[in-house]
Amino acid sequence: MSVEINLRLMESKDLNRVLEIENESFLSPWKRQDLLYELNENPINVIYVLEVIENSTKEIAGFIDFMITFSSSTISQIAVAKKYRNMQVGSKLLNRMIEHLKSEYDEEVETITLEVRTHNKTAIAFYEKYGFEAVMIKPDYYSNGDDALYMIRRLI
Repeated sequence: MSVEINLRLMESKDLNRVLEIENESFLSPWKRQDLLYELNENPINVIYVLEVIENSTKEIAGFIDFMITFSSSTISQIAVAKKYRNMQVGSKLLNRMIEHLKSEYDEEVETITLEVRTHNKTAIAFYEKYGFEAVMIKPDYYSNGDDALYMIRRLI
């Protein structure tokens, strides 16, 4: 049994699977129209998916959605399907984002930023492992009143 992975830009055909991952991953998941906007209309947005290919069957295991504005990039979302968690999918997605920024923007993008719920200790530990540092807390950032931890990582 051979298992391969493919990191590629998201396509419209991936939308239903990405929405499934979205719904099982977030307290306030984005709606179809939100993802469609990110995919097709937002000129500063990039979405990668990680596809697992096993015995000619393909399944999207996770995705990363990020924006690039001037010298900064912001992770809007990163999510991994439950059955693929703790299998380095998130790491591969984050590394692909960093490769994209370095190859496409050649030191123009200096930092990566993100917000994460302050109670999401697993995600915070993941980001810290990859060099993100907490900068500040944004009170009542999320629609349910949760605070966000604003984090940053320097690329250059």
